[in-house]
Amino acid sequence: MSPGMEQRPGVLRAKDHRVEVPDTVPPPVQVGAGDANSPGARQAAGNEQDFSDSQFFRRTVLVGALIVATGLLLAIIWFAIDVFLVLFAGILTAVLLRAPTNWLVQHTPLSEKVALSLSIATLACLIGLLGYLFAVPIAEQVGQLVDTLPRAILRMRQWVRHYDWAKPLQPLITELAHTRLDGQLLSRARGLITSTMTALGGGLVALFLGIYMAAQPRLYQRGFMHLLPRKARPRAYEVLDEIGVVLRWWLLGRMITMVAVGIAGGIGLWWLDVPLAFTLGVLSGLLEFIPYIGPIMASVPPLLVAFNIDADLAFYVLLLYVAIQAAENYLLTPIVEQRAVALPPALVIFASLLLAALAGPLGVVLASPLTATGIVAVRLLYVEDVVEQPASR
Repeated sequence: MSPGMEQRPGVLRAKDHRVEVPDTVPPPVQVGAGDANSPGARQAAGNEQDFSDSQFFRRTVLVGALIVATGLLLAIIWFAIDVFLVLFAGILTAVLLRAPTNWLVQHTPLSEKVALSLSIATLACLIGLLGYLFAVPIAEQVGQLVDTLPRAILRMRQWVRHYDWAKPLQPLITELAHTRLDGQLLSRARGLITSTMTALGGGLVALFLGIYMAAQPRLYQRGFMHLLPRKARPRAYEVLDEIGVVLRWWLLGRMITMVAVGIAGGIGLWWLDVPLAFTLGVLSGLLEFIPYIGPIMASVPPLLVAFNIDADLAFYVLLLYVAIQAAENYLLTPIVEQRAVALPPALVIFASLLLAALAGPLGVVLASPLTATGIVAVRLLYVEDVVEQPASR
């Protein structure tokens, strides 16, 4: 402001003239805005109302369709859960075959097809060699085990009578001791044979599925991605890759644990002079594939065989299996879980019981890898993408 001029609210004073400046500016006139009751305003409101109604209708139909589709999917899974479990077993087989294949492709000049063929041939030769070396001894010892178990049950029945704390077990052991080859037992045997044949058939189907998936993994991966929106595909690739890595390390950890427990059990039973030590050690290693529940199942036959000889020997066998499981849980498992996903024991046991009720033995066998897959999916898709996302302002 120049000298000689003074300011007052709303007024600028100069030497020879006064300029009045209004304190407030009138609101601008909105061009094209008529009265709310005018025909143009009513037509715009009607269009907005029609748009809102149509949008609400489309969203309602979409939500209803999603609910119906989810219900149908759950119904299909409920009635065909065995098929989905066989499919998952095929995926595990493909992961098992792809692990050495990828290593050979990265560290040797072999092509992917040659590396996969070599992996399949190596696996087939290994299974054939194990069958040739161990099939006859195991078959003979299994026959001896079948003859030994009834006598072991009778001896356990006599031993239980001398202790008051074991009275709750007496009805069960008495029923086992008086079991005869009647119609009911034959019916149960036929059911067991049928379940075994079904499991073998499912394993054969899973093997072929795994070979086809391992031969062309990208084909099935792309086919699955076509079911998802384009913006969700990059994240889906990340989730599938992470699940593949976790399953690969889980399988490696299980194999290491199975071999270690099988060798330790066989050597320990042989050192204690327990008959059928070789077969019982192999059985312990195979049942170790089922975490937490498998070791309990594996300890029952050695205990029965030991009871047939002496109660003190059965006590030493019990101590042996407790020591093996302690070494596995506190020494071997922490080392393995440094690279694989750490599975909560309570969650694995719950999943095993649930899948046992829904799908039988196959569900128990696959409960642990299914739990690992679910944990990875929930962590990536829900925890990281939903829970840990910053709140939008």
